[in-house]
Amino acid sequence: MEKTLQDYAGKIQKGDVDPTVYYDRNKSGIIFDPHDEKTPFNVLSFGIYQLEQGPFSQQTGDRECVLVPVTAEFRVECGSIVFESSRTGGPFATLPAESNAEAVYIPKDSAFKISGKGEMVFFSAPSSGGRKPCIVKSEQVPLENRGRAFWRRDIVTLVTPDKISTNLVVGETYSPPGLWSGTPLHVHDKDDPQAGQSDHEEVYYHLARYNQGEWGSYGVQLMFNNTGLNKAYVIKDRTAVAIPGAAHPVVAGPVSDMLYIWALGGKEGSLGMWDIPEFKFLKDVEKALDQIESSQPEMVISEEEFESTCQQCNLSERGVSILRSVLGEKGWNIE
Repeated sequence: MEKTLQDYAGKIQKGDVDPTVYYDRNKSGIIFDPHDEKTPFNVLSFGIYQLEQGPFSQQTGDRECVLVPVTAEFRVECGSIVFESSRTGGPFATLPAESNAEAVYIPKDSAFKISGKGEMVFFSAPSSGGRKPCIVKSEQVPLENRGRAFWRRDIVTLVTPDKISTNLVVGETYSPPGLWSGTPLHVHDKDDPQAGQSDHEEVYYHLARYNQGEWGSYGVQLMFNNTGLNKAYVIKDRTAVAIPGAAHPVVAGPVSDMLYIWALGGKEGSLGMWDIPEFKFLKDVEKALDQIESSQPEMVISEEEFESTCQQCNLSERGVSILRSVLGEKGWNIE
């Protein structure tokens, strides 16, 4: 968010505020509290329940809440409404073929109780109300492929303001080993719907399939803009990152696939992500790559056909260079 970045970008750059927290699974409760001056949020809240330490009771007040199981069998009671479900085996159990993600939405001015076993994350943000409690099952939300080549990932969107919430947008992103997410670079730092941009804070809760050994799996979370914020963080299994704004791409290391559960909160309404123009050309590269791979089953393309495709997709010189590199790494021959 624009205001949140103004408040915290300098503090993050100087190291006065650390937007990352490693969660050791020992305690349940708030991880990122917008009322805490060491949390670079003004709106969004994030926490984790270890359900064996419960049951837990909570009042939403003027905020709405979304619960997402990590690996859990759970029961959520909201008034006379009861939701019971489970996420067996954790988020990687069915990936990359399909997602087993679920979510429970609790509106403002509600009291709810959660019990069970396993791990459950929760997010909250201010709400104008007018919604009902509900559960979102995995079969209701598709796993969607985004990006191509080395910036390919799979996304499942669980909660959006147009269907379930008034503010919160919640989902999960799966990243194969070595691939980037948050690419092409985008931001959601201003309330500018005409330009396709909204004003949202965001949180990532990173998980890794494999975490054995002294070092475990790793990835890299970046956070930067063109006004002085420029930070990189090593992430591992159960690293939470508070993202007040700016560009925030992330890459999974080569030793494990990774996944992050994410949520956005800010000004109520739809999410709008503004692509930074300097990097928008990657979407043209995606179109060219789709065209070549769909029309050339033998993974061989002539130089003439390659150049023709680049022209059809309006690739810049930089785009042509990236496309050549991508095809080469994928085993294509340009003759």
